[in-house]
Order: sequence, then C-alpha cells, then structure tokens
Amino acid sequence: PSQNEQSSSSTERIINGYDFLGVSERMEESLVVLAMLAQIPLTDVVIFSSKVAGGYGYALGQKGCVKLEKKLTTPKIDEYILGDYHKANKDDYLLYNAAQRSLDKTIDALGRKRVEENVELLKSLQQQNDEQCASKTTMPCPQPEDESLKKEHKRLAKESCYKSDFGCGHACTDEALADYAEKEWSSITSS
Repeated sequence: PSQNEQSSSSTERIINGYDFLGVSERMEESLVVLAMLAQIPLTDVVIFSSKVAGGYGYALGQKGCVKLEKKLTTPKIDEYILGDYHKANKDDYLLYNAAQRSLDKTIDALGRKRVEENVELLKSLQQQNDEQCASKTTMPCPQPEDESLKKEHKRLAKESCYKSDFGCGHACTDEALADYAEKEWSSITSS
C-alpha cells in the first residue's frame, strides 16, 4: 500500500478506537455532543477556564506561574505552518480532519438545530457560572507578591482546584448551577 493509504488506514483505526472525539477549536459543540451522547446534564460539562490569554498559569517545562500570552503569528509563520510544518505533520492533520468530520456526522445524527440550541444554552450557563464564580474562585496563578499572603493563597487555590490548575471553581460551579442541574437531570431521567 502507498504511504497515503497507510496513513488513512492508521487514522481510521485510531478514530474507531474511541467512543468520542472532541475538537478543541469547537469546544462548546464537542461538550454538548458529549453530554447528549452520555445523557448527562449540560451543567456537568460547564467549564471554568483557568488558562486565559493575558492571565497567568502553569506552563509545561516552566517552574511557577507564567504570563499567558495571546497567540501571535506573522505572515512568515503562517506560510511555514501551511507549508513545511503541515507536510511534516500530515498524519496529525489527517487525524484532526477525521475528528472534525466525525463531530459533524454526530451533530447531524443528533440533530443540528438541537445541538445548536444546546450550544447556546451551554454558553449561557458558562456565562452565569463565570459571573457567579470568578470572584469566589482562587486560581493558583498569579501568586501574591506579599510573602505573608502566599501560604493562605496556596491553601485557597488547593481548595478551589482539583489539582494544580485543573478543575478550578468546581465547588462554586456545582452550587451556582444546582437549581438548573436538578431540573435538567429530572427531565433526562423521566424521558
């Protein structure tokens, strides 16, 4: 078989090895589809982002908190990504495109209008969560400059997050969306 046939076959095997594949650039759609397939409330997939450009977070290979910069590209970088980089990583792009097609097929099977309505509802729930929980959640980064505040900040951040900067705000999210979650769960279990 040719190199392209081998790559396509490998991609198909990988895709078929998963029950669900999400696409990060289509996070809301992916989360809604996951909730619909798993028959779980949308409130179970509401996220509270701990890594926002312009803020601070942990970075792979870095010690401590680092400033998270906005993505910056130049025409030369774009040319490289669309050319040499794309060629060198063609199997990754095959997998990415297959995940996109898989998500689109799943959305069509579930009903595109229904998924779109749930995406809008998820965005609304996430906004409600952000408004209620942003001031009540202590993120690990940035740490206070004042040494006397660091120990308490670390304790509060540890309570706010499952681990490191993952799952921050989980307790507040559960509380903020409890009423809606109860109604949503009742409608799922009664159908």
